[in-house]
Amino acid sequence: MNTVNTKNCPYDLTADTLKTGSIFGALSASSIDYLVNRGKMLHLKENEQLFGDGDKGDSFFIIIEGALSYYRDQSDVSSLIRRVTFGQALGYVTMISLSSRNGYAVADSDVVLLEIDYSVFGEFHDQFAFDFGILILNLSRDMARNIQILSHTIADAGISVDLSKH
Repeated sequence: MNTVNTKNCPYDLTADTLKTGSIFGALSASSIDYLVNRGKMLHLKENEQLFGDGDKGDSFFIIIEGALSYYRDQSDVSSLIRRVTFGQALGYVTMISLSSRNGYAVADSDVVLLEIDYSVFGEFHDQFAFDFGILILNLSRDMARNIQILSHTIADAGISVDLSKH
């Protein structure tokens, strides 16, 4: 994993381009620039692991280019939980829930990601309150879509889950 210099970056990091991704949608150009400049841009090679099961969950990642797959192991069997592509986020749930990573993420191809840690997230709230609200809405909408997919998958598999016991 390498850090990418956003000043000499070969990737299109303009607000107009990034706004086409679901997480950046409707954010102001200045707020997107702030996140790009204050966050950490990372490059992973194909098959490189972004984080492992049990790692600290103090940041989330927005995919700028490429795709990542998120897996969870159970009894020596790896299950694909989610694949994320341009404009989607990974790791937000663990950051917000103050928990460790519950699986591992691997690059499907060369991947460029923007890492937003809790510090940048808090600063973004202070500097761009209106845009922060939009970002939370975008992240929540992304989460809600995933919950809907997971609930359909669980129901289709005939599995019952009682969340009151967790």
